[in-house]
Parts: sequence; C-alpha cells; structure tokens
Amino acid sequence: MIRNQMCRSVLLITGCRCSPLSYTNYRLFSSISTLNATATSAPEAEIILKNKDKPLRIERELPDPREDRRKQIFGFIGFSVAITASLALLFNYEKTESPIISTSLYQLRRSPITTELLGENIEFAGLTPWVFGQLNPVKGKIDIKFYIKGDKGKTGVVKLVADRANRSEEFLIHEWSVTVDDKHIDLLEETPFKVD
Repeated sequence: MIRNQMCRSVLLITGCRCSPLSYTNYRLFSSISTLNATATSAPEAEIILKNKDKPLRIERELPDPREDRRKQIFGFIGFSVAITASLALLFNYEKTESPIISTSLYQLRRSPITTELLGENIEFAGLTPWVFGQLNPVKGKIDIKFYIKGDKGKTGVVKLVADRANRSEEFLIHEWSVTVDDKHIDLLEETPFKVD
C-alpha cells in the first residue's frame, strides 16, 4: 500500500501520465521483487543431529571377504565344472550331427555282418550319444570311436581312422572296423567306405 502511494506521488510530482496498464505492470514487478528478496533472505535448512557428540556411523561390522573361503572355492569349482560340461556337450553334439557320423551309421545298417551280430535298427548306444576322439575334417584328421547297439541288445564299438594332406584330396582311411564281444571285424574288406 505504501509502495503504491509513493508511486502515485512520484507520478503526480513529475507530472507524468501513467496508463492503467503501466501502473498494473509496475505493481506486478514490485510483487515479484518482494518475493525474490524474501526467498533470498530465507536461511537454508540445516541437518541437525540429536547427539552431536556421537558421529553418524553404521552400527554393524563390514563383512570379511576372506570369510567362508571354502564356500567360495567350492562355488568356483562348481561353476567351472558346469561350464566345462556344457562346452563338452556342445562339441559332442556337433560331432554326432556330422555327415561323417551319419554316413558311418548308414553303412553299418547296410552291413550284413554287423546286422548279423547286432541286429536291425543300429543306432548309438546309451542315453546320450557320444563320439570319442578327434573329428576335424577341415584339418584332415579323423580318429574317432563310438558305441552302437541293435535289436539283439549287444553293444559294439566302431572305430574310424582317416586323414588327408589337403582339402583338395580325398580322405585315406586307415581303419574302419567294429568290435562286438571281442570279435574284431574289418569293414573295409566288406564294403567300400568313402569319407567326404
């Protein structure tokens, strides 16, 4: 109110004419200035501790990283074993799905001697098919063995050994055999086998 009266007095003394809009703008500017001054002069909030003699701390000891060392070692060993087993299963699956293994099983099913010893429906023996040894056609090295079974319930061991100097040449088969009940059969003498 006092500020408004001073404004009117100044305007009357100077003889200036002030429109209602200019006077309204002056009042608005005065209100904003007053609010800014009030906000600036307000003190900042301070954090007040109940007991200044006691510092702020956590009433609990930090965990010792060396504690339960045996549990950490067993956990790491278990993790390593799980990763190794997963990789072994993955690589073995690639071997079982190889065209070389598929061709081997196809030739074994057509072999009269093998079907006579093992029966029909020759397939991998065991719950999980497993191919042992090295199967690397890119490097030209094959040295594998795997177990098969037929309708007669017997189990046989198939062994295939072959190699080649480069990828432009065919594989040279050194051994292609099946063993059933200590009876070794050379399949190369029975049927020709070609590794692609």
